[in-house]
Amino acid sequence: MVTVDLGSAGRQRRRTWVLGGALLTASATAMLAALGRLSVLIPVVDPLFALGALVLAVGIGRAGSVTARRPLGTGAVIGLVVVMVGQRLIYSAFASPSVQEVPLQNSASPLELVFPVVQSAMLLLAITAVVQIGRTAVVPRPWNWAPLWALIAVVLARALPTAPFWSPLLSSGENVAPLFQAFDVLMLFNPLAVAFLGVVAIVLGTRAEQGSVAVYSSSTP
Repeated sequence: MVTVDLGSAGRQRRRTWVLGGALLTASATAMLAALGRLSVLIPVVDPLFALGALVLAVGIGRAGSVTARRPLGTGAVIGLVVVMVGQRLIYSAFASPSVQEVPLQNSASPLELVFPVVQSAMLLLAITAVVQIGRTAVVPRPWNWAPLWALIAVVLARALPTAPFWSPLLSSGENVAPLFQAFDVLMLFNPLAVAFLGVVAIVLGTRAEQGSVAVYSSSTP
């Protein structure tokens, strides 16, 4: 453990958290706009989120890192960013005609096989990252667990529409328009969760204390 000058630590945290939060908020705004009529913004959503996540994890100075630059948490964030940014290339590669030249009858396509693998990897990396941020507690309590809250909300919102208990209702022939409207609302959870994290980071950054702060080195268990 090292001790960082309080003025220096405060500046590092303010710069890191405000910049990272602004990037996350911009990503959420672009995501919401893309759900509307501005689909042209879709390509910038993931890069903005990735930049925000990297800034918060690496930090503008060690004191700014929400993972205290510990290998497990920081590596999980970097891994998540790499998979997130690269997933379009992965899907494009497996969806190319050369990969699907001779599909076997009744067998899953390569894309159908790789999609759950990529999604599972992203979920595992995200869980690791948010748990490490919470346990490290560089972010003031209870907001150190805000990423975990956001992740739970997003996972539930994505899982509910695919739950098997909707099948009888969907096949009953009854009016299911309200149900699909509810599913549309659930789609907003992802950008709202990201916006929530961005706002929390900005607020905490502007309130970063000026003072002597203990900062954990990356080798601290």
